[in-house]
Parts: sequence; structure tokens; C-alpha cells
Amino acid sequence: MQENLDILSRTVEQWVNQNRPVSQTPIASELEKILDLSLGEDGCSSAELEKAIHDYVHYSPDVSQAGFNKLLYSGANKPAILGDWITSLCNATMHTYQVGPVATLMELELINQWNRLVGFEQGEGVMVSGGSQANMIGMMLARHHACPDIKARGLEGRTLVAYVSDQCHYSQQRSANVLGIGTDNLISVKSDEQGRICPEALAEEIETSISKGHTPFYIGLTAGTTVIGAYDPVAACSEIARKHNIWLHIDGAWGAPILFSEKHKHLLADSHLADSFAWDAHKLMNVPITAAVVLVKHEGALRQCCAGGGGEYLFHQDHNANYNLGERSIQCGRRADSLKVWLSWKAIGHSGFAKKIDYLQAIKNECISMIQKRTSFEILAPSAYLNIVFRFVPQSDNSNYSDDEAISKLNMEICKTMMREGGPYVDYARYKGKVGVRLILANDQIDSEHIKKLLNQCECIGKELSSNI
Repeated sequence: MQENLDILSRTVEQWVNQNRPVSQTPIASELEKILDLSLGEDGCSSAELEKAIHDYVHYSPDVSQAGFNKLLYSGANKPAILGDWITSLCNATMHTYQVGPVATLMELELINQWNRLVGFEQGEGVMVSGGSQANMIGMMLARHHACPDIKARGLEGRTLVAYVSDQCHYSQQRSANVLGIGTDNLISVKSDEQGRICPEALAEEIETSISKGHTPFYIGLTAGTTVIGAYDPVAACSEIARKHNIWLHIDGAWGAPILFSEKHKHLLADSHLADSFAWDAHKLMNVPITAAVVLVKHEGALRQCCAGGGGEYLFHQDHNANYNLGERSIQCGRRADSLKVWLSWKAIGHSGFAKKIDYLQAIKNECISMIQKRTSFEILAPSAYLNIVFRFVPQSDNSNYSDDEAISKLNMEICKTMMREGGPYVDYARYKGKVGVRLILANDQIDSEHIKKLLNQCECIGKELSSNI
């Protein structure tokens, strides 16, 4: 064990430092030639293992840096990292209280606090492997609500129809596949210029399904869409859901933490109107991947939908029966993710997360102002949350960039060039037909100087690439 701790110390003190590039990863075919990834009949020395660990760290993007703006997470949450280490050491599993006693009680307290923020007064929940699984369970709950006999008998020829925004996360499509709904029965409802689902279009799609003899059963809204961070209108969609007795789910994997902020929680003011809710703690709450939760307004719904089997040897009906979270889950073996989240929340409290939200929203506004002052940049989408989508546009006298597709390709290359050069690490995304740089603000160590550096590099690379045509 001491040898492993020594390697861990060297990793933290020597291999991970503030001076290394955010990204130094070659393309996959080149990296395969650099690394020795072979597995064989005989074991290897501890020195070889340490070399492999060093390479793993060296070639992985440094997500802790303020310059990592590619994905919906960034930074280093020290209490949560400690919790992740301790979790691996204890190796508890979460199907019963007996084998994860403290982790179970921590998870229940986390669920209680999350439900309070969302507004589920008598709610329940269970931690899951990520927002994708949380969304799938939300759809599974909706299916059980509409047709509880499906759990035992299957669809039996029925056509169930689900409705999501054209800006929703792709996990909704995966859920429709896994649950046997069929991806053709997942209706993509148009969004408005703010990137939000149109309630009028939603109502029309539902009426169309009913006219075909189909069963509308699920409306999936998004709080913080993946590309631009839009918040779907919950109240208006809730009225439609109630009219047709349709389950209303909110995917808050990215945007849910806005509820910590008194100043900005109005963006999700009607969250209590939903039936279920997904929240990723490994995104803006910044705990190590993965840690997520599905929250449910209706107590007992998870067990009714998910439970089955295991009573003969695992889920004993004793004095701890009500604490066996495995009956709420679709998993048996499940990592004890509660510790890292609980330690983080305990360390900084509600106010710590609120300060992070408020700070990053202020930085977002400053960033937008900087972009708007530069004639070579164009903002492609509104920015309610912490996503900023913009693009570099060459001067109008450059005939090679007279159409959107050419400009889109240029912005893709800007992002790829910045990544290769180890500078600020951003990605590109398509929104309403146009491709631009998608800047994500998830690390509260970022400041105006980091933003200036990123914009300067985007502009410099864009001018260089466009002048070489």
C-alpha cells in the first residue's frame, strides 16, 4: 500500500503541475505507437506500472485548469477528490444498508437536499451513473405511470410516444431505444430563437399522436441545453402535461445548480412542477466523474417501477429494509458516489455553490461584452447560462468565406489548432445550422485574463488560417 501511496504522491507533486499544457494528446493512431498497451501472459515490474501511470496522466487533458473550456465540467474539487480516494479504498456497494451503511445515510441526506432545491416536498431519489441513466429512469417512470402492466407484460403492440426539444441531449434517444419505445416514437419538437422548446408546437405534436391512436406518455424538458445552455419553459409545458396526464421530466444534468443561486434561480423557478428530475454532480458541482441523481416527486415510485428479484438472498425484510437503496435502482453493484459529493457539499455549503454560480455568471457577461467589442467575432446564440457560442468571421473582402459552410469549417479548424497547440481547450458545436466555438464556463478559477487569452488566440489563429487560403 505504501508503494501505491508513493506513486500517488509523485503524481500529485510532480506529474500534475500548473505549467503543463491543457492538452498534449496526439491523434489516436500516433498515441497507439507511443504507448505500450500490451497485455501478456506474464506480469510486469512496479516500474513498468508506474511508467504506464505517468503516461496516462501526461497524455490526458488537464481538466483542472481554467483553460479547459471544452466540456460541462472543469476544475479540481479537493474534498471531492479525497472522497473519491476513500471510496475506492473502502470499496462499498450500494444495494443494501448492510454493506454501505454510512454511504447510504449520506446519499439519503443528499437526496433530501437536492429535493428541497428542486421543490419536491415529499420526494425521493437514487444516485446513478450519470445524467444519461437518470434520463432513462425518468422515461422508465413515465412508462410505468402510463402503463404499469408493461413491467410484466411488455408493450403488447401499444405505441407509446415521448416528446423532447430538438436541442435535447442525445441520451433521450438512447432511452427510447433501451426501453423499447422506439426512436421513431421520440418526437423532436422545434425550439424557439432562445433554444427553448415551443409549448405550442409540443401541444400540436401531442394532438397528432392522439389522432393516430398512440399514447403520449413522456415530456422531457431540459434545464441547461448542451450547446447553448437554454432553459425550457416548465410552467407552460406542465399545463400541457397535466391536461393529458403525461409524465414531465426535467434533464437538469448541466443547468440544475442554478437553483443554489438566489440571484439566478428564476431560470428554473418552476422545477417543482415536474414529476422527475436529473442532476449531475460531476458537472458544475465539480466532483470527480461520475456522480448523478434522479429525483422523483412521488414517494415510492422508484421501487414500484424498478424493484424485482433479490428477496431470497439480498433484500432482507428486516429493520434496515427501508434503507436498502438497491430496490430503487436498476443496478445491483453500484459505487458509493455519495461520499465525494457529501464531503464537497459539507466543506463549502449551499453558499459556496451559490457564490460559484454568481461568479461564473458575472464572468459570462464580461466574456460576452468582450466578444461583442471585436468585429471579427459574431455571437451565434443567446447565453442564459454558462455556455457561449460564437464564431470567428473573416473580413468581408475575403471571398473564400462568403458562405456559412466555409466559415463553419474555419471555426472547426480554429478549435483543432488551439487543442494541438496546448492553448485554451474549447470545442465547436452546431446551432441552428451554423458552427462556432462553444465556450463552457465551469471552473471558478477562470478570470478575465483567461478569457482575453482565449479570445486573442481564437482571433490570431482565425486570421492566420483565413489569410493562408
